[in-house]
Amino acid sequence: MCGFVGAFDRTGTDSYDLGGMLKVIYHRGPDDQRIKKLKNVTIGFARLAIIDLEGGSQPMQSDGGKITIAMNGEIYNYLELREELNKRGVSFKTNSDTEVLLQMYLNYGLDMLASLQGMFGIVIADENKDEVIFIRDRVGIKPLYYTVGHNDKVGFASEIKPLLKLPFVTKTIRRESVAEFLQCEYVQAPNTIFQDIKKVNPGHYIILKDGTLSEHKYWDCNDVSLDQTLTVETAKRKVTEELKNALSLHLRSDVQLGFFLSGGIDSGLLVALASEQIKNIDTYTLKFENGDFDETNLAQKVAERYGTHHHCYTVKADDFERLLPKILWYFDEPLADSGILPNYMLNELVQKDGTKVILNGAGGDELFAGYTYFFENDTEKRVNAHPVVSGIAEKALGIVKPELSQKIHRSLLYKKDPLVHMLYCEQAIHTDEVERLTGVNPVGMKIKEKYGRSFKQGGLNSLLYTDFKTYLADDLLLLSDRTCMAYSIEGRVPYLHHPLVELTYSIPPEIKAPDGKRKWLLKEIARDYLPKAVFDAPKMGFCSPIQTWANNGFSDFAYKILNSEKTLSRDVWNKDALKKYVEDRNNYSNHFNRIYLLLILELFFRIHIDGSYESKDDIKVEEIYG
Repeated sequence: MCGFVGAFDRTGTDSYDLGGMLKVIYHRGPDDQRIKKLKNVTIGFARLAIIDLEGGSQPMQSDGGKITIAMNGEIYNYLELREELNKRGVSFKTNSDTEVLLQMYLNYGLDMLASLQGMFGIVIADENKDEVIFIRDRVGIKPLYYTVGHNDKVGFASEIKPLLKLPFVTKTIRRESVAEFLQCEYVQAPNTIFQDIKKVNPGHYIILKDGTLSEHKYWDCNDVSLDQTLTVETAKRKVTEELKNALSLHLRSDVQLGFFLSGGIDSGLLVALASEQIKNIDTYTLKFENGDFDETNLAQKVAERYGTHHHCYTVKADDFERLLPKILWYFDEPLADSGILPNYMLNELVQKDGTKVILNGAGGDELFAGYTYFFENDTEKRVNAHPVVSGIAEKALGIVKPELSQKIHRSLLYKKDPLVHMLYCEQAIHTDEVERLTGVNPVGMKIKEKYGRSFKQGGLNSLLYTDFKTYLADDLLLLSDRTCMAYSIEGRVPYLHHPLVELTYSIPPEIKAPDGKRKWLLKEIARDYLPKAVFDAPKMGFCSPIQTWANNGFSDFAYKILNSEKTLSRDVWNKDALKKYVEDRNNYSNHFNRIYLLLILELFFRIHIDGSYESKDDIKVEEIYG
């Protein structure tokens, strides 16, 4: 786990401040920083040593220096690939996975991608072919950004902040991305909030040759077919075996590792299965002050069953206001996920405990249908039982009780089209309101719908695929990467091990979630491992109780920020529409999740557009809030 920066200049005449670019991602790799200047490309690397602490320095070069490689991430099956290369007569100078990656490229070229199991952003400078290659892992666990300037100049990095230091990159905001953010709570690949900066799509690589970029897809779970021969028992056995295989690879580390442990199924099952392979596991969880829910007792039950060294910490409401600007310094893409605070604080505590690798349960909901909007809830079932009457009620209530009318509308959508129903549920701020605020018609949900419509299997798996390609990659994995790397922690996600992903997409919906029972198959597997109380508890999610805190004073803070002239004068808004929206106190009490999006975006602007901070420690909170 590390980070890299770089710049390509076809003429080889321009030089860039790679040291300054590395400085703003020092947190990604505090163990070692190196810069390698080649004929027309320069690569800087910040290393967090996890595998082969002494011998894995990067950028790494082939004998003769014609191939240079840098990787952010891990190749989990590097030992198996090393053995394969040994049989071909390849010898090694180190024990690192990076050297295995280098030798795989030397022996197989880009065909190596079919054999790699891991999470990675990779850059390869191949002077033999006069090419630079950018590769992102299949799922999008690790980030990879690039920018193209005039005269074939190209910058690339593991985060956006370094690219903003390049002289050919502007801070111009992409208005369409602002609208998409308000609708989705994040910006979908390949776009970012910045007009000049893109991100490599998951499962893709880009070749830079002769000043031209060409993009290629090398993996997609859309290519998986349903296995109609599966039974419940064979599916349970195969998923369990594949999850154990994933863990055996993800537990490889030369440093201390641990687990995030909520009170839910996903992380609890990981801890249970990992305890069969290693001992003395460290587990970490958070408790929210004045929260609507508390899973810590459930996490404690799992920890006690498997004898982990369990750590539980409390998050206070005032932590959010105090830490938010510093958290958002790491988030150089705006993200309105309320999980940013607990994840950030948990990683801080993990670092203080000496743990450098943390495993979490991300992906379980997307693979096994864990979210409510994949199916009808009980209220929606009642509405759909009387569609004619419900339709009349929807129209009649449109003016007098618009929110109730919208709920009926949402319910009726499920019968018409489950995908449209899901997308309606996922909208943070609805399309017409976004357009009033920004003057731009948002296309975020249309992009998501295209993914769903393109999925070959159709049915439930098309809904899962939609979230897998968008919400998972551009929200949850972004959140995990930035909050982990903020404290130089490597975050690993065993559920997203691609052989397990492919297996889950081969499982028919009637086995995965029969009769709309969310995450049924995974729960059936977990019943053999977890306390009964875990299954009886409602699904809660690992997020801050934002609405509760808002009702207890946080909304006053947001009101002050959003009604300031600094906010209202930004040229991304229709000022009158924004002013009307943020002056309405009803929005703060009843729709604070929407206010939260506007607050996050404004603070993002103040930190990354108005300011130029080299680190979070340079930020003065009173200046940002002033």
